[in-house]
Amino acid sequence: MRRALIPILRCPRCRRGGLQPEADAPVLLFGPLRCAGCRATYPVAEGVVDLVVEHSAAGTVQRGLEQRWVARSYERYVRPVLERTLTRQSLDRDSEYLLYRGLMGRPEGPVLDLGSGTGLLARRLAREPELPPVAALDVSRAMLEEGVHQAREAGATVDFLRAEAPYLPFQDGTLGAVLMAGSLHFVADLGRLMLEVARVLRPGGRWVASTYLPPRAPTALLHRRLGLHPRDEGELRAAAGAAGLVRFERVVLPPLLVVKAEKGSPEVPR
Repeated sequence: MRRALIPILRCPRCRRGGLQPEADAPVLLFGPLRCAGCRATYPVAEGVVDLVVEHSAAGTVQRGLEQRWVARSYERYVRPVLERTLTRQSLDRDSEYLLYRGLMGRPEGPVLDLGSGTGLLARRLAREPELPPVAALDVSRAMLEEGVHQAREAGATVDFLRAEAPYLPFQDGTLGAVLMAGSLHFVADLGRLMLEVARVLRPGGRWVASTYLPPRAPTALLHRRLGLHPRDEGELRAAAGAAGLVRFERVVLPPLLVVKAEKGSPEVPR
């Protein structure tokens, strides 16, 4: 974790205080972060900050993604299988990256890969020299450990955090973009997620996400039992609008759905 990114973190327990390291170093590899408000501490190991306060009950698919053997084979085998199973799409990695990258525009602040898995997209974003710092957030410890290994091999500088959506451990108005590539359907509380995304984005910052269109019953019930929550365009548009996000756009490759929304600039009082 780069020290430069620590000031934008927010305590997930009291949801007010900033986090402070004990060591004064440009990169924090070990040692706790302490909340300046409630004094709660959060461990840092191998540069990964663990900000999970209480891990909620995970669905079957999510529990699988927290297994070490799954994390090790995620990029080569597991991720492609999940994509084909849920979206019936098999975009090559270059096309997928260009789609998300085009919708993100030019972020003016740090980029968050939310539900990053092993950080496949975060690594590529981090190699773009003109982009701000890139952070990768996931709740799976195994995925993050594999992500650290992959980033080191690739020579990509990515800050990895363990946390659990919908709550995002960042200060208000600090992020330039939030990317959720294939992770949106793992979050049950869409309304809270969108409020958090709107809170942490800077004015002009973009939220880019992908999911798949809800299947018909009784398949839909099975997906819910597995811990998957796909949404249609109308539901996503309404949730984004309710959170104050504007300029909603979507790309539909049935059943794959990719969406983008933006945080508007604050109105200037007359």
